[in-house]
Amino acid sequence: MSKNKLFSLMAASIISSQALAMSNTPEPAPEPTPAPGKIVRFIAIGDMGTGEDGQYKVAEVMEKVCAERGCDFAIGLGDNIYESGADSTDDIQFETKFEDPYANLDFPFYMALGNHDNTWLIGGDGLDNDKGDIQVAYHYKENRRSDKWQMPARYYNFTAPANDINPLVEFYALDSNPLAGVADADYEYWQFPYREKQANWFNLALQNSTAPWKIAYAHHAYISNGRHNNAGIYDGFPGAGIIYRNFLKDNVCNQVDVMIAGHDHELQWLKPTDSCGKTFHIVSGAGGKTRDLSNRNRNEAYWQEDGVLGFFYIEIEGDEFRGTAYTVDKVSGEYQAAFSQTINRR
Repeated sequence: MSKNKLFSLMAASIISSQALAMSNTPEPAPEPTPAPGKIVRFIAIGDMGTGEDGQYKVAEVMEKVCAERGCDFAIGLGDNIYESGADSTDDIQFETKFEDPYANLDFPFYMALGNHDNTWLIGGDGLDNDKGDIQVAYHYKENRRSDKWQMPARYYNFTAPANDINPLVEFYALDSNPLAGVADADYEYWQFPYREKQANWFNLALQNSTAPWKIAYAHHAYISNGRHNNAGIYDGFPGAGIIYRNFLKDNVCNQVDVMIAGHDHELQWLKPTDSCGKTFHIVSGAGGKTRDLSNRNRNEAYWQEDGVLGFFYIEIEGDEFRGTAYTVDKVSGEYQAAFSQTINRR
């Protein structure tokens, strides 16, 4: 790479400035009402791209659950290709860590980028965001094995049901990596301008949305009881991820119904926090790796589990968000619906 990435390692992340208060704010538009009879079913899965036995075990359970309950698509929460992302659109890892494991699943995966997908020197350092662009380019590659991989841009939105003029849900795939870690030397990914660019896109998309349900997802969580901790104190370092935290707090929190993330390799369904309004939080980072929770009491949870593989199955109908956490034993592959609940739209 031509740019001096060492610059980014030496420079500390700049603390985000507070957004200026707006005056003469217009009255919010009336909340859209869900049309009767529509239902959206999807899987939320992250940190899956190992190409190893655990990923295959989870894929087999996904196949069984979708055969029984129906699946329209999956959202991929980043770390799609361990340990260091893809080197080109012809990289065999797209086959071994995506196409092969999910060969029996016949629906699209709407993917987001993780820190491992943007590796520069050490797997997961997240310091080469140009590398993540390769995964965007794979979306446009001709003659690829399937059309399942959906990532038209680093951040994008889509609605469901597909091609419905009155959609039930709008999804916003966010690009957390440039904002959550140490600054990238590439000007395109400098944190302040990139934050503003993505915020402007998000707010315009939100303003134009007619869907009653709104879901944001990204790799990095706003809050988590796992090792990586909450945004703003990632990995126990005060200020780590503060720019990303402020981006979410100022733009996403209380504007979407749920924020879904990965990064920590457990399954967590966390309650809304005062700092993020009505938004509740799901962490689903056990699609290929496991880890223990570091502090179960850091954030109040509806439910959480560690040391297991798994994913969340979600269906939305009317004003109901019905979620089920499926856990998968990493040795035997046995699975169960470990937790289910319904939340009504607020």
